[in-house]
Amino acid sequence: MDENTNGFPCFVADTSFMAAYLLNGLCDDEFSSCMKDVDYILENNGQIYVPQLFWYEIYNVLLTKVRKNKPGQLGITKADAMDIFYDLQKLPIYTEPQSDGEIRSRIFDLAEEYDLSYYDAAYLELSRRYNLPLKTYDNGLLRTSCSQ
Repeated sequence: MDENTNGFPCFVADTSFMAAYLLNGLCDDEFSSCMKDVDYILENNGQIYVPQLFWYEIYNVLLTKVRKNKPGQLGITKADAMDIFYDLQKLPIYTEPQSDGEIRSRIFDLAEEYDLSYYDAAYLELSRRYNLPLKTYDNGLLRTSCSQ
């Protein structure tokens, strides 16, 4: 686990990683890995870094799961979503402030270089800027050399 300049364990987490954690695993391997990583952060006073767009993405994932709460579909209730919102707020998540023009330009360049969406490239740029590992289950981000 990498550390920030203060010696605390840190990583950048994208929505796919945090959704696996919050929804008790999208598959067993993912849940085991993300549980271990988040537990390490919690036990060692660490930090999870995210760009601002993370909050829109993760809430959209939960909204989609609530909408799929029908027989035969893998959904959650609104009460489940509220519990997850509460759990999410307790995590040591640092939200990066609004990106300036230089950072937005770097995000664009990374998106173009790695054939990523601009959204996904925002996580990659953040991990590179702080020299932190990027925790993801997104195939596009996994192709980049920075992902672990």
